[in-house]
Parts: sequence; structure tokens; C-alpha cells
Amino acid sequence: MATHLVIGDPHSTPKSPNDRFLWAGKFARDIKADVIICMGDFASMDSLSSYDKGKKSFEGRRYKKDIEHAHDALEKFNRGLLGNGRKKNGQRRIMLLGNHEDRIDRAIDNTPELDGAISIDDLEYDRFGWDVYNYQVPVNVDGVYYCHCFPNGVLGKAISGENVGRSLLNKNKTSSTVGHNHLLDYAISTSPSGKKLMGLSVGCFLNHEEPWAIATQRMWWSGLIVKRNVDKGEYDLETIRYNKIRRTYGKK
Repeated sequence: MATHLVIGDPHSTPKSPNDRFLWAGKFARDIKADVIICMGDFASMDSLSSYDKGKKSFEGRRYKKDIEHAHDALEKFNRGLLGNGRKKNGQRRIMLLGNHEDRIDRAIDNTPELDGAISIDDLEYDRFGWDVYNYQVPVNVDGVYYCHCFPNGVLGKAISGENVGRSLLNKNKTSSTVGHNHLLDYAISTSPSGKKLMGLSVGCFLNHEEPWAIATQRMWWSGLIVKRNVDKGEYDLETIRYNKIRRTYGKK
């Protein structure tokens, strides 16, 4: 049976240090994670934000800075995990693309002359040892479906809401884990055979303020998720808060 480390949206951004990625790598090493899944929005890509474009808060943002900061975060994670940079060490690393990485494709779609000048490939997740999965494409790992946000209905809107864990089970009818909304929520249902189906929203992994969430950020949960004994969609769940990770690994 496998151990999964799940990293909720970490939003690497030049406005916040990348120390937490070093801590997460060390934590992954210590728990001997078999699979590491980042739920998306690893890179925040603030330079392509449409929320505050043209406002004073947007001044100084640059695409190159966003990319370089993401590379630094990837390097720090690998240093914590491996101690020697980019080499894989037996575990599987899965990077789900989120809507913040998708900002790159949307920018190209809205401004076609950027085609060839910028690309999601600039993030180079694969060079740092990650298997990359496209935005809104679920991946099945040991019977659990992971996706940054599961599209639902004719319009493909993300499954969300205050009780998103239960909504995942009602909509997907299988064990599902989601990022995107930064909330921690968990629900279990049981099939007629007795099999447990588990719906989980993993929160996030950050400690900086986001202006676009000024009214809702108090609802977020920040930390890391460990799933032990993962087998056919069932697992034992452990949550570790951000402050616990910082206290344990920030001193080393």
C-alpha cells in the first residue's frame, strides 16, 4: 500500500519567499512518500493576472520573474527531498496544472502574437522530475482521482461549494481529491459492497496574503496532506498544518 503526500495549491509568487518548498521536500523525504501530488497552481503567474491589471498593485510584475521564482521553488523542493537537485529518487511526482498555469494559455489565446514567445513549457516542471497533467484532466493514482478542479455540467464549471467533499462524491461517484478552492473538507460514503468512497478538498500550502481573496482568505486551510495505506481509493488521512511544518523544518 502506498503513501501519498498531497500539496494543495502553493502559489509560488515573487511577493513571498520560497522557503516552504524546502520544508515540504524535507517532509516528503521524512515520511518516505511513494507518490507526491501537487494539486496545481504551483506557479501563481501574477504577471498574467486579470484581477488587478492596470492598478497600482500590478506595478513591477514581470513574466520572467514569475518563471524564475517558480524554478527556485522547484529547486528548493528537490533540495529538501533529495539534497542534490533534480534527480528522481524512486517516488512518483505528479504535477497537476491549475488555472494559474492556465493563465499562460489564456494570455496566448487573447493575444495571439504571444504564441511562441511564452509557453507553459517555460515552467519546465518535467525538468525538475515531475510528471505533468493538463488542466482539468483527472489522474487516477491507486484508485483516487486527482484534479485541480473537476469540471461539471454542460458548462464545465468546477465542483465547489462549502461542502465540496460531499459534492465530489455526489457528482463523481468515486474517491476524488481536489485543489483550487483552498478549503479543507472531507466526506466519506459507502457503496453497497461496503467499499469506502472518499471526497477530499486539500486546502492550500501558503502563508502570504492574496488581495483577490481579502474577504474569504480567513476560510482557507494551509498545510500538507498525507494519505497512508492508499489502496483502491481508500486511505488513512492525516493533516499537518502549515505552522507545524514551519516549526519543524524552518529551523533546519
